[in-house]
Amino acid sequence: MSEADLVFLHSTFCARSLLLLFLNQKCLSKTIWVLWGGDLYNYWLNDSHTIKERVLEKVRGSVIKRIAGVVALVKEDYEFAKEKYNTSAEYIYAFYPNPVDFSMLDTASKEVCNRSERRILIGNSAAPTNNHLEILNALARYRMENVEIICPLSYGPQDYANKVQEYGLELFGNRFIALREFLSPKEYAKLLSSVDVAIFAHRRQQALGNILALLYLGKKVYVRSDISTWSFLNRLGIKVFDAKAILDGLETDLFSLEEQVAVRNREIVRSEFSEDHCAQLWKNAFEFCRKP
Repeated sequence: MSEADLVFLHSTFCARSLLLLFLNQKCLSKTIWVLWGGDLYNYWLNDSHTIKERVLEKVRGSVIKRIAGVVALVKEDYEFAKEKYNTSAEYIYAFYPNPVDFSMLDTASKEVCNRSERRILIGNSAAPTNNHLEILNALARYRMENVEIICPLSYGPQDYANKVQEYGLELFGNRFIALREFLSPKEYAKLLSSVDVAIFAHRRQQALGNILALLYLGKKVYVRSDISTWSFLNRLGIKVFDAKAILDGLETDLFSLEEQVAVRNREIVRSEFSEDHCAQLWKNAFEFCRKP
């Protein structure tokens, strides 16, 4: 590592990587953190911490304070990191390519069959930060209607996934579909294409790959209005809807979406998150990192 020109830290989840950098402080001035979301927010969203978590957070804070740059899709996440860790690291705008790409989504959208029921997708994984039970309770008012609830639970704590599945079946019976196995990107693209509405009730930036794919497909997407995802999408001119309105029982028009809104969202996503733009941003990032 000491002989490398640059060190890219893909998330700060790994304690061993953080300790390695902590013990090699000279490498921090050439280290770039590629921020995910949970690696920034998870500690701050929990009210209590174990001794191990507090120690690791001290190490994380010491490392982040001295690194050279932060790659983040959402600038508001970088600003949160800057505030919490008092870091002078530079902001670098770039993003990972989505494995469910536009070509797959275009193909999948042509293969979708007409359905009598309306489909609601909630969350993106079995991480408790999806707040599934909160959403399921809010959607219980629709259980007598012709709706299906799709719930991806293929990764994350499986005991929590079991709890979500049991509760979903209790509320919605066989109209609750828990996805417990990984799907291929093509299969997942087809699933997303079949959805009418998607609800993400995370209290931090999460699931942006899913959210952007759904917006590209012209779907109605709900996220909380008090998180960085909301600010980021609105800054780009993308219209999303407030998940808090559903949670508070104030949403009266869950399924409708103006065609012009769907078209505009799709065009913005197509332009901003194209593979060409992704490549250009990473080229810019590497050029920035090479500056003396």
